[in-house]
Amino acid sequence: TLFVWHAGEEKGLWGSAHFTEYPTVARDSIVAQLNMDMVGRGSATDQTGMSADGKELRGGPDYLQLVGSRRLSSELGDAVERVNKDRKHNFVFDYAMDANGHPMNIYCRSDHYEYAKWNIPVTFFTTGGHSAYHQLTDEPQYIDYPHMQRVSRLVADIALAIGNGASRPKVDGAKMDPRGQCKQ
Repeated sequence: TLFVWHAGEEKGLWGSAHFTEYPTVARDSIVAQLNMDMVGRGSATDQTGMSADGKELRGGPDYLQLVGSRRLSSELGDAVERVNKDRKHNFVFDYAMDANGHPMNIYCRSDHYEYAKWNIPVTFFTTGGHSAYHQLTDEPQYIDYPHMQRVSRLVADIALAIGNGASRPKVDGAKMDPRGQCKQ
């Protein structure tokens, strides 16, 4: 297992782009990338995003958005769902922001994309946006720490399941060109 923390996402995915271009391990030895960003909010009062057709999305106590989990590997997506169910994490996954052609283009805008473009299966875990996103009012007292801990435990269990699996998640989705343009 390799844990990588990236910096410079907001400036253009600088850290993840650098790591995947000049990895410290062989790129083809990276089995999957599990990306967590903004997992501390997502209450029912938070507008977490918009669906591709403009419907407002809202969080809740078991809410978690997933992006990319089946784009490159249906096996990775199945593993995420299975761990959630079998380990009784009981999250309700929202895939609305992962829709093809979604105007927010989230699949191409976070650190997981830099791995996906090299055809490394990814899943992006987030609770989505909220009214204080990138505002001075986005302060720690608004974080739902127990929910964030649940998300962390889910992702840890998924990493363990993948690491202990008999084989790596097979890439069975459309392969990407690492030098091409990302299109959700």
